[in-house]
Amino acid sequence: MTRTVPGRTDHVVVVGAGLAGLAATLHLLGAGRRV
Repeated sequence: MTRTVPGRTDHVVVVGAGLAGLAATLHLLGAGRRV
């Protein structure tokens, strides 16, 4: 699922505690986002 959000996206909240949530968190951290 991809969603485009207008404005700044430096701070992201990941909902989900499974492997997908962990993988998304690590991916976003690697991209320089604050999670």
